[in-house]
This record gives sequence, C-alpha cells and structure tokens, in this order.
Amino acid sequence: MPIVLFARSFGGQVTTAPDSAVMRRWTPSRGLVLLGPVEGSGLKSSSYLLQRGDGQVLQVSELLYLVMSSVSADKSADDVAREVSEAYGRELGADGLRHLVDTRLAPLGLVAEAGDEEPGTPTKLGPLPTANPLLALRLRGTLIPERAVNALARILAPLFWGPVVVAVLLALAIVDALLLARGDFTASLQQVLLTPALLLGIFALLTAAAVFHELGHAAACRYGGARPGVIGVGLYVVFPAFFTNVTDSYRLGRAGRIRTDLGGLYFNCLCLIGLGCAHLLTGQGFFLLAAALMHLQMVQQLAPTLRFDGYFVLADIAGVPDLFNRIRPVVLSLIPGRPMDPRVAELRPFARRIVTAWVVTVVPLLFLALGWMLLNLPLIVEHTARAISQHAALAGNAVATGDAAATALSLFSILMLSLPLVGLGILLYRLLSGLLVLLLRVARRAAPMQPPEHSQKGASAMALAVPPAVSSDDGVPTLQDFLAERPTPPSALAEGGWQGAIRRLTRNSITPAPGRRERRHLDDIDAVQRRLEGPKTVVLVNPKGGAHKTTATLLLAATLGTLRGGYTLAWDNNETRGTLGWRAPQAGHTRTAVDLMREVDRFADPVLGRIGDLDRFVRYQGSTQFDVLASDEDAAGAATIGAREFELLHTALRRFYRLIIVDTGNNMRSSNWEAAVAAADELVIVSTVREDTVASAVWLVDGLRERGYQAKVSNAVTLLAAPSRQTDLQLLNRTRAHFSNVTREVLEVPYDGSLVSGGRLNYQALLPTTREAWLRASAAVMRGL
Repeated sequence: MPIVLFARSFGGQVTTAPDSAVMRRWTPSRGLVLLGPVEGSGLKSSSYLLQRGDGQVLQVSELLYLVMSSVSADKSADDVAREVSEAYGRELGADGLRHLVDTRLAPLGLVAEAGDEEPGTPTKLGPLPTANPLLALRLRGTLIPERAVNALARILAPLFWGPVVVAVLLALAIVDALLLARGDFTASLQQVLLTPALLLGIFALLTAAAVFHELGHAAACRYGGARPGVIGVGLYVVFPAFFTNVTDSYRLGRAGRIRTDLGGLYFNCLCLIGLGCAHLLTGQGFFLLAAALMHLQMVQQLAPTLRFDGYFVLADIAGVPDLFNRIRPVVLSLIPGRPMDPRVAELRPFARRIVTAWVVTVVPLLFLALGWMLLNLPLIVEHTARAISQHAALAGNAVATGDAAATALSLFSILMLSLPLVGLGILLYRLLSGLLVLLLRVARRAAPMQPPEHSQKGASAMALAVPPAVSSDDGVPTLQDFLAERPTPPSALAEGGWQGAIRRLTRNSITPAPGRRERRHLDDIDAVQRRLEGPKTVVLVNPKGGAHKTTATLLLAATLGTLRGGYTLAWDNNETRGTLGWRAPQAGHTRTAVDLMREVDRFADPVLGRIGDLDRFVRYQGSTQFDVLASDEDAAGAATIGAREFELLHTALRRFYRLIIVDTGNNMRSSNWEAAVAAADELVIVSTVREDTVASAVWLVDGLRERGYQAKVSNAVTLLAAPSRQTDLQLLNRTRAHFSNVTREVLEVPYDGSLVSGGRLNYQALLPTTREAWLRASAAVMRGL
C-alpha cells in the first residue's frame, strides 16, 4: 500500500549514499511513536500508524511497520531481516531490508544510520514530506499548551460517561423547548442592536464557547485512552478558527474516534444549557441571541463539505482519514474507459461508496463556491476596504470621545474584516501555485523524453505514494516487482438496480459500481469459477425418498456446468434404479452406469480411454454443459452397483471430469452408498422442509458422526428446499438452527412450480430467484472444496 501522510485537528530532493559498509545499523528517528494498527480502517489491507517527532502521522503497510518495530542501534541488518521475516510470514533478506530503508523509510525521516547526532532531521535527509492539503489551517498558533490541555481533559473526561451524556441531552431538549415557548427573539435582537457593547459580549461568549468546544474534543480523546495535543488558533480558508490536535485518537477504534469528533458539539450542548438557563432566570435577550447563534454554529460544524466536525465524523465512519486526498483518484476513476485508480481500488466497498458519494457532492459545491468568490473578488475587496476605512474613522472618533466600548468594537471589526482577506490571499496563492505546477507537468510530458535521473523527489501533497514494498532478497527488481505495478483491471459494470439503469440511460458515460445484491451475485460467480486442486466429488445424501436429492443434483450440476464451462458430471449412484436419468433429457441412447461398468477397464487405461468415447454412456445436457450418468433403467435386469463397482467407476470418471456430483439412494447400508460417502470431498445434506424428511436428515447426520465422518459433516452444506408456496416457518427455524450447529453452511432454496411435475429439467424455465438461490448454493459448495 502507499504511504499516506495526514494530520488531524479540528477546526526537495533526497539522495542516499552508496552502501559501503556491509554491516549497517539503523535507529528510529527521535520522537517516533508506533501508534499501532488502524482500527475500523476502510482499506482492504491492514494498515498501521506511525507518528514522527514533528507530529506528522504516517499510515504505512504491515511490512514497513514491522521493520520500524524491529530496527534498533544494537541490531544488524541480518537480525532485523530475520525478525521481520518471522513476524511477516514471508522471507525478507538483508539486501531487501536495505532497499526498504533507503527508498521508503529514510526519505520520510523515520530512520537514520545509527550514530547520527540528529537522526531523521532535514539537515541529514533533505526536506521531510508533510501533509499540506489545500483546505487546511494556516498561520497556526498555540493557545493552550499540551500539558494544560491534558490536565483539563482529565478533569472533564467523566462528562462522557454514558448516563451523564443521556442526562445532558435530555436537559438540552427541555431547555430548548422552554426557550422556544417563552423566548422573544425579535425583542432580544432589538435589545442587542440598541446596545452595541452587547455585541462584544456575545462575541466574547461565543469565543469562550469555541474554546470550550475544543476542550470537548480533547476530553473525548482522553476519555477514549488517547492523549490530546495543543489547542490553538489559525486561519481556515478565509476565517479564523480554533483547533485541537487529537491526532493520537487514530489509535482508538472507530467508536472512540467518532466520540472525539462529536465531543466538541457535546460541550456546545453544555454551553447551550447554561445560556438557556441564564435567559430563563434573568430574561436577558443577550443570552437568548447567543444561544441561537450557537445553534447555528453547531449546524455549520456538522457540514461534511469542509474540515468541520461533520467531515471527521464521515471520515471515521468510512475509515478513510484523508477524504480530500481521495478527490483526484475518485474523479479519474469515474471517467468512462479509465481503470479504477489504485487509491480507490484499495478501499473496501462500503468505504468506497461513502468516499465516492462525498466526492461527487463536495467537488461541485467547492467549484461553485470558488467560482462565485473569484467572480466577485474585485467587489469583495472593494467593499471590505471601504468597511475597514469606515471602522477606522469610527475608531478614531471613539478614541477622541473616550468611548472604550465603541473603540474596541471598531478595532475588532477591522480585525475580523482583514483576516478573510489574508486567508483569501493564501488560498489564491495555493491555487495559482498548484495550477503552475500542473502546467509545468503538462509541458514536461509534451517535451522529448530525457534519460531518467536516479533520484527521488519529495512531494508536498496530502498523500505520498510509494511503490509497493516488494523486493527480492538481493534488492534487484524481479518479474514479480514488474507485474505488481500493472494497472488494476477495470471493475464490472453494473447491470441491475438503479446503477445499471443509470449506466444504460447515460450510455456508459456514468458507470456507478454494482449494488450490494449484484456484488453478491458476482462474488458467488467468482466462488463457483475458482480453481480446484484436482478433481472433486460432491455427494448428496438423505435416506428418505422425496427429499429433493435428485432435483438438487441436477440443479447443482447445471449451475456448475454453465458457469465453469463443462467437465461436470451428475451421477445417479443407486444400487438398482434411480430417477436421475428420467429427469434429464435423453441423449440418443439409454445406456447407464451398468453398461459403462462392462467397459470400465478401457476408460481406466490412460492410453485406450478417450473422453469422446464416454458419450456412448453419458447423456450430454446441451447449454447447461454437464453430463448425466444414469443408474440401471432395465426393469427386468438383475445387475447392481456395489462398493467395488462404484470405486472402479469413480476412479475412471475422475480422469475426465473436474466435478462429479453424486446422487445417492435411500439405503444407508448399501455398499455403494457407503463407498460414495467415503470417496466424497464434500457432503451436501438435502431436505425438504417437512417434519419426516428433516428428521431423516438429522438421523443421517447422527449416523455419519457415529461412523467417524465428523470432519465431513462439519464441512457439509445443508440445503433446505421449500416443498410448497407456504412454508412451515417454525419448522424452518428449528431446522436451520439445528443444522447451523453441525454443518458449515445452511441455505434455503425456494419453491418453483416448474420443478413440481417431476418431469425433465428445463433450466431456462426456472424463475430468476430460483436460479439465484442455486447459484448461492453452488458457491457454498465450491467454498468447501
């Protein structure tokens, strides 16, 4: 996985020296903290967190984390490589370790050669890459130091105890109801406008509440077991904002991180209770207006568009800490004809849906806001400059008359008007510099190719992509390295649901990912089509007639044959006569297993036996691409199939078929029945949802376990077939609960009217829901092989 750099707060060129020493040793950079695995991550692969001494957090792969956990000044490269190999389960040589350190860890300031005075500093390694997103806090300053924040957080953390939270929320609901019933917002607004000094009071209250809001994040972080950092102030986009460094909360689980995200709003609830009570006791509109403005601030904080509390809540639900850094790969992946970007493909489906929905919502809003701001920029600057000039004149008059309140209000207004201009200037600088870099990249691509320089350049992006950490023992790239860098194959197009409808309506201009039901369908197909280690035999059993065994044998064989492209046999293993051959369409002959038995020696011979000659004995089923080997159909015949005959036939047929689906008879004591169970790679227990049939299946399982087939029973699949449109739900639940405790999987297949007559199978006549159910059953069977 690539290495991702990110920081969380609310509110040059690198070269390496040649390896001249055979025995190299490294030490972690000063202040490095191993934070552990990411809990509730939205990535498919495991990821881990490190924190550099400068506070920058990095998300790395398991291999790199194991290397960082092992490096020490007293360990040689061989010692570290040996420890990492044992922990990782794959061999890592000393040369491969040096490759990882030199190309991935050292440039990030995580390690340095043992004996360096300042390991990991920029003077030794060049500028260290840090997260530098577009929409981030600028001009940061510390308001409350880390030690004081932790002391306060320790005192306030008990407020997050469950009963206390419930009591606070109930109290807030009561106070808000009283304010709505008794408060006069119009009169309160007039009172404040007639007394300008009260505006300063409201600002002071909201500022204090904002600081208390940040203490809420810190206290929630502390309550979860992490350590908060400083509380500070900076410039966010174009507005001043407070922030709390709660990067250490990434070591918490998803619930702990979301609690930290919402901790500020929870402390706002405490402030609202205080303001509401103050208004109800004094009748001062000053408190009512402050409470109303705080409600609006809380709503603003829940917006996930910018880096407010709602953004971090959404990021933690998805398990992806760097949503803004996913914008470019998501947008590129949505372009028709382009493969999915690796930074999108590495996300779990749930996280991918959240991130994609966020991107397609936020990007248009941000572009609209930016366009409006650029179009109105001259007007904004003109009006702001005029307002600053007017407030400067008012401040001069207030100083002359000795009106301290008016002076403070005018100076405060000048400050608040100036800060957005500063933020706007920083934002425009970032946009223009980014555009310049993009134009330079386009110009370089258009220029003639130059010989590559063996160097690595640092990047000031939110994420720093590093090639996969796969290396041979001698550090020389191999074929696996080359193949690992192939682009991700395009994902399947949505065919069903609203996703498929949108794709067809837009003629593939918009290609949403398949929905949950369709993804399950595709996963089942993948399971059915997976590679097998040699030929496999699946045996369907239930000693009672009418248990749906023959139908299940045909439908499993039809599903597997259709999706696997043939080499599937449905075999009626009755000692005398079964009905499988009657249920399958004829193939121009009536030969059976008894006829094949007379020539079985020829098919067991690797020279004489040919699969084409088997067509004289098996019945090909056309588009469903499986064969049927029927049992004896001669009513006057006396031939039977015993254990020896079954073994001879089974040995010969395994030479020609990858999957053999065996339908057994009803006599558990017959030798060919016992031989089939003994030869089975997997058992399928079939039963209709009827009391007598289910009881027979339960008795069968007890008997198999007593005969020593416990392992086969534990790996078995149970199929419960609905005997009619109305199913005994109580019996179904009892049956499912029983077999769930003794077999690997229990699946239900629905009633289908086309199967009731007992005539020849027509797979195309099955209802779509029936075919889907048998696909799930086939996938469950394949997972056990």
